[in-house]
Amino acid sequence: MKAITRDIYIADEIRYKIEIGEFKPHDKLPSERQFCEIFNCQRATVRLALESLLDEGWIYCVERSGYYVSQPRIMETLNVVSSMSGRIENMGKKMHRKVVFLRVIESNKKLIKKMGVALGTKLIEFERVRYLDEEAISLETAYFEAEQFSGLLDKDLENNSLFSVLKKYYDVKFTHGEQEILIVNANPTESKYLGVEENSPLVLRRGILYTEDNQYKSYHESVMRMNRFIYADEEN
Repeated sequence: MKAITRDIYIADEIRYKIEIGEFKPHDKLPSERQFCEIFNCQRATVRLALESLLDEGWIYCVERSGYYVSQPRIMETLNVVSSMSGRIENMGKKMHRKVVFLRVIESNKKLIKKMGVALGTKLIEFERVRYLDEEAISLETAYFEAEQFSGLLDKDLENNSLFSVLKKYYDVKFTHGEQEILIVNANPTESKYLGVEENSPLVLRRGILYTEDNQYKSYHESVMRMNRFIYADEEN
């Protein structure tokens, strides 16, 4: 068994204090010198611990000020289809959406491969930005077969969850699918809408979703800020 090094132990202790609420979002953490006194260790060890928490998104650094606790991250599950809106609401957070476009297009080579439709099939293309506490956290794009969702272009998708609209008006609920997670570099469009620098790392979640009877399907792509999400194989 691999021994736990001192920096890993310190990072675990700080992470635990964040999880139990002893350190709250946007609280300033003790300085490196103060952590050295608390844990009776060298500054280089504390710095390694803090750098690992920075990389994981638990804390953030303000130049010439110090380290602060990040906002709680949103749990994204890889094998469970559920509404992000519902998960955010359960956190007691305020979320709003901005629709970038909602329109009908013809399937291209990429989409006929992803969705298994014929070239030129009419699809609804839906793209919007999600904001959490006024911060843009994700840019989402979804595609549906237009003939199956007549009238979707007229629905209010800024003030309502996409999943709730599909259930209410079409009695459609996606239950399973094939999804993957990738790390990508922000392109100019993603940089613009998410307020990040071009080529900065983002998380891309993409895949095809199906209803239980496989009658309906949708291809989704979500590009998300790395420090606002955490991923798991299944919900607890």
